[in-house]
Amino acid sequence: SLDPEDLVKSKSYPGYFVTRMKGEEVTLEHFQRTGFKQPILVLEKSGLHIRVPDTSFSITDVRNLVGGKRILEVMNSATQSNAEMTLKDWEEFFTDPDRDGTKLNVISLEFSHTKLDQHVVAPRVVRQIDFTDNVWPRHFKEQQDEGSNDMAKMLYPKVQKYCLMSIAGCYTDFHVDLGGTSVWYHVLKGKKVFWLIPPNQANLKAFEQWSMSGKQSEHFFGDLVDRCGRVELQPGNTFFIPSGWIHAVYTPMDSLVFGGNYLLAFAIERQLKVAQLEETLK
Repeated sequence: SLDPEDLVKSKSYPGYFVTRMKGEEVTLEHFQRTGFKQPILVLEKSGLHIRVPDTSFSITDVRNLVGGKRILEVMNSATQSNAEMTLKDWEEFFTDPDRDGTKLNVISLEFSHTKLDQHVVAPRVVRQIDFTDNVWPRHFKEQQDEGSNDMAKMLYPKVQKYCLMSIAGCYTDFHVDLGGTSVWYHVLKGKKVFWLIPPNQANLKAFEQWSMSGKQSEHFFGDLVDRCGRVELQPGNTFFIPSGWIHAVYTPMDSLVFGGNYLLAFAIERQLKVAQLEETLK
């Protein structure tokens, strides 16, 4: 099976596709002009009108603000399968100086309607275009008071604020974000390596075949397409991934990241294509 650490060291992938911009350039006008088709990397957050905690913020703060009883879905990097764990147990594992080598990854903690909510505000451009803020019936969103991700109590698409906590060495294999959503992603601590593949017809078809092959662990998907780009994110960087982009993520050191998912008008066609793909892949 593939060793992501080898992938990081062995083969170099060019920095294809990523547009570097300053915070103040990432505007609604830019999105309107370009349709937001390429990933955007902003090295320093000023001008983005984003709010994140300062760098002293820790996993313990996450536990205190979200609550130790909150159930997390924890992905085991080795098996790419999920188990459940409380946030209290997660914090104990994460902060234990003698923890074992299990590479665990929390990538689905959505924390809207918890005490952490007010500490994190998405970049302004995202708030201006996000369907959940601008299209979904507002009274549903306002009625939501439940912080958990219990589907039975979900009154709106609760995907706007995620806290990602990853142990060094974690790897998430190639995927497309849920429902063809676009993503904003801010690295508070640690580092992340992304491999990026554009969602053209050939690549999506190849992705569908690879996903259904059952041999994902034998073939690095980045080598099955024309061009696969790579970018490394450092603390303080903010990254924007457009709808439908196929990506894999490696975590070289313990990391704490904030992010959110959103649908937007410019990407309707791609969003529908991904919804179709998800039907096909069940």
